[in-house]
Amino acid sequence: MSLAAKAGARSKQQAGRQAKKQAEQQARQSAKKQARRRKERGKRRKKSLRIKASRRPPVLAAGALVWRLKNDKLQVLVVHRPRYDDWSFPKGKAEPGESMVLTAIREVAEETGRQIVLGRYLGKARRRLVSGRKKRTLYWAAQVLPEAGPGEGLRAAVKPASKREIDKVRWWKVKKAARKLTHADDKRLLARLVDWYESGQLQVHSLVLVRHAKAVSRATWGYGINSEITRPLVMGRGQAQARDVAALLSAYGVGELVSSPWRRCVDTLAPYAHGCGLDLRSDEAFTEVSALMAPELMQASFRDLLERGSALDGPPEPEAVGPQGREPAGPQGREPGLALAGQAGPGAALAGQVGPGAAGQPEPEPSYPLALCVHRPCLPLLFETLREYMGPELATKLPDSDPWLRPGQAVVVHLRRRPAWVQLGTTPEGDVEAGGGGDVVVKGTQIVALELH
Repeated sequence: MSLAAKAGARSKQQAGRQAKKQAEQQARQSAKKQARRRKERGKRRKKSLRIKASRRPPVLAAGALVWRLKNDKLQVLVVHRPRYDDWSFPKGKAEPGESMVLTAIREVAEETGRQIVLGRYLGKARRRLVSGRKKRTLYWAAQVLPEAGPGEGLRAAVKPASKREIDKVRWWKVKKAARKLTHADDKRLLARLVDWYESGQLQVHSLVLVRHAKAVSRATWGYGINSEITRPLVMGRGQAQARDVAALLSAYGVGELVSSPWRRCVDTLAPYAHGCGLDLRSDEAFTEVSALMAPELMQASFRDLLERGSALDGPPEPEAVGPQGREPAGPQGREPGLALAGQAGPGAALAGQVGPGAAGQPEPEPSYPLALCVHRPCLPLLFETLREYMGPELATKLPDSDPWLRPGQAVVVHLRRRPAWVQLGTTPEGDVEAGGGGDVVVKGTQIVALELH
């Protein structure tokens, strides 16, 4: 083969290789373009899904910061989730139709094996799920329910969480918890709990004010005082509301029941009373007739409930007494109660004490909350009385227009006992404050929080 032929062959081979190379480059470029297009379409789809998810109602969840005192140190209950490798407070999603307070109790029982009673509402934590949907988790301060405490018998059995979900449950001192908790929202809620503890507002006494459930109409049952006294709840709806009230009272561990003697009020509290084996005390001061004819008597009776607290003291929880800075115990080591200074009887304050935690005085035992069921016309008078025990900012949260509460709806008020030196208008060192003059200048009871359910 001549040199010219050989050169022509080589040229053809080079041209072929160049063409093949160009084709491969074009194929790669085309594949890259297609991959970019698929990625962009995926991003647009994900963005669209996130936008759609964000417009859906938020996922609701609830939990609790369960606390106790051990060796005079505040501790909280935390859990470890191996799936996320994080330390947090027990919580979980609400089931369909489940109230948030019941969700908090159920989730704590599932994840820790402990039955609790709720105290003050702490706040909520917000986050966005991977799907883009919002999640809102509500938290309460809580304590372990004393053995055989009221309300436990009404709670359904729960299935413990698996080890894949919760593998560790620990009591930590608050300083350790502040260091090792994984999420910022948990640390924020813990700081609020500690603030309440240090200010003496963590250990509270709760009173649940309930409007009776839906009753049979007057047009159906009849008019007149006798018919009014015996008018029952509506079959179905009214009875279901009474069961919901029982669940709410169980969440707060109510141990004393007071009601108007009229049937619809008694029937509203009856499921809880029967389920817990509690006596239901009726009081004529809380009828509709009293609201019309003797409002001062009704308000005086209500003040007595607020100022003395519950007459039933529950058994002390091991290693779980009230926070430092609490008031000295009353007679027989009982809760100094929610009484005015100088008042006699169970729960009377020791007016001569300089301040909370006087030397030589034992810590008071926890007392069970109280529930009061009344009629709609009674509510404005009782709300007016409640405003006497709270600041103006908190008072704005009370319903201020008729019908005040829906049938079966309740207001939970959390009360604390003011220190004796505050009631007397003095400082902890005994110096008389300006304008105090040694006289009682504030009520012994203070409402520090309220919730509408």
